[in-house]
Amino acid sequence: MGQHKPEKIFLIINNKAGHGKVQRVAEFVISFLTENGCSVEHAFTQYPEHATQLASAASAAGFDLVVAIGGDGTVNETAQGLIGTSTVMGIIPGGSGNGLARELKIPASLRKSCQVLLEGITHQIDVCRINNQRFFCTSGIGFDAHIAYQMSKSSTRGFLRYIQLAVMESLFYKPVNARIRIDGKSINYSVFLITFANASQYGNNIFIAPAASMADGLLDVIVVKHFHKILLPVFTLALLFKMIHKLPFVDCYKATEIEIEWTDASIFHFDGELGKLNLPERIAIDSTKIFVRCGM
Repeated sequence: MGQHKPEKIFLIINNKAGHGKVQRVAEFVISFLTENGCSVEHAFTQYPEHATQLASAASAAGFDLVVAIGGDGTVNETAQGLIGTSTVMGIIPGGSGNGLARELKIPASLRKSCQVLLEGITHQIDVCRINNQRFFCTSGIGFDAHIAYQMSKSSTRGFLRYIQLAVMESLFYKPVNARIRIDGKSINYSVFLITFANASQYGNNIFIAPAASMADGLLDVIVVKHFHKILLPVFTLALLFKMIHKLPFVDCYKATEIEIEWTDASIFHFDGELGKLNLPERIAIDSTKIFVRCGM
């Protein structure tokens, strides 16, 4: 779709994200967009999946751009309401990970991310599905799902808490057994984690699938097999420096369809949120797409 300055903008605001700073962020965004000649309306999310309802209603009402202001959960919910429509989604990052925002080259700077809403490029990206649950960046089983579960129980949020949990839990984490079918071929694994990636990173520039593209119609499957704990620092550095594919205990695939045929895991994550496995789980690119506002 290229570049087009939006006129009618609807903001969906999660004022519980970003350690309570989102209210001030929202005020700045409204002022910035109004001063630049945009018609702006907004609403605050009140309960789970409210952002999806708000986004769907805003699209039906003819807004050019629907903007999620919050963390990855708010972004995911907002996107769910715009899949398959011509309405473009924008993001003002307000969480701790900001996975999709980083993937779309949306700056962390508030003023610069507002500028992207006005002057950024609009692209259509793939939407993924794990059974009936849609996701946009990553889904998976194993350690990352375990950390999502631990985060859901934690009284504190944020990147530092994530790192603290990841370090503590990795020392005692037991491997998950799974049989997955990748484009028709079944493989048995004992794994640390398996990630199904549409995007290259989880967030915070932690790159689990450096070769992933959000517009190639393919999923990257990253299988991190069981490895000795002494190699955890090596694994961590590989995530930070986009070298995960070079590790001897990592298998990488590009696929159109994956199925988790069996596993002794009970949960999965999708874009950092938690879900219960209902085997067999089919993971694939959805037939519908979504339009997003990207940085240059």
